[in-house]
Amino acid sequence: MADFTPTQGRYLAFIHAYIDRHGYPPAESEIATAMCVSPPSVNQIVKMLEKKGLILRHPGQPRSLQILVPEDEIPAWNQRRSAKSPVRPGNQPRRVAATPAAPPANLYVLSVFLTAGPVSEKFANKEIRRDIEIRGDQTLEQLHQAIFEAFDRSDEHLYEFQFGKRPFDPDGPNYGVPDLQKSKKGHGDARETTLDALDLKPNRVFGYLFDFGDEWFHQVQVERIGQAIPTVTYPRVIKRVGKSPPQYAEE
Repeated sequence: MADFTPTQGRYLAFIHAYIDRHGYPPAESEIATAMCVSPPSVNQIVKMLEKKGLILRHPGQPRSLQILVPEDEIPAWNQRRSAKSPVRPGNQPRRVAATPAAPPANLYVLSVFLTAGPVSEKFANKEIRRDIEIRGDQTLEQLHQAIFEAFDRSDEHLYEFQFGKRPFDPDGPNYGVPDLQKSKKGHGDARETTLDALDLKPNRVFGYLFDFGDEWFHQVQVERIGQAIPTVTYPRVIKRVGKSPPQYAEE
């Protein structure tokens, strides 16, 4: 049975899960992101795994990691075993089949541009953007809350995500918090609709309207789709461009 520490096991688990999902090994920078450590730390671990005969790599070639450990001995990524494996007489651990690793959640990186609203001349013709990361299993309601906080708003109002033929298309399909007595065909519930359910692709652009009275229009663009880090809390703002205008006109 392969001999590795719990930390080394987590590295093996991530590499195995990544290969299983993408069909090729991760770069050391991607391992560093998943483990929340620096690239030099990953390099040291990778060298140790190679020294112990747990992986094979080809220095100088990107994405060349190959796991040499039998698949049933690799820990499950992002899952804990319910109990420690009992030890047989003679200090020989009994093999326990690994629980299949749960597929890593999709991560959507979105750029949210403020395109129109009751802004003063101070904010006119200036780029005001927030880049947000959100998991695919999270809802449009959670994306709304992330945008609300990212633009420093204080008072809640109705909102709507618009996925028509152009970024702002009120004829839908659109998602908000529908009135059950006034729901329209093609209008979905943002509280129940996840990002994954929308079949989004990179460069897809859609609209977000906040406050049906003042009408703050935002254009949302899918920059890329990757893999969420299990230890990170999403949604989160990763970049801010421009100062947020006040929610209400300054007197």
